[in-house]
Amino acid sequence: MEQIPFDVVLMEIFVRLPKKSIFRFRSVCKKWYEDLSSFEFLQRHTNRVSNRVDELLEQGMFPDPFDV
Repeated sequence: MEQIPFDVVLMEIFVRLPKKSIFRFRSVCKKWYEDLSSFEFLQRHTNRVSNRVDELLEQGMFPDPFDV
């Protein structure tokens, strides 16, 4: 069985965390700071969050802010 690199697994976990946690984890070490500050990571995180909000709106988990 092929092993998945640890960095890939770690980034998949980080991408699912709230923004506040990501900011805290950036202070752990220089490598994490660089990875969590990269444009690619920030773009993936933003896309994941916006997709999740869309899913929750479709499921009726919280009200649509544009419905008056």
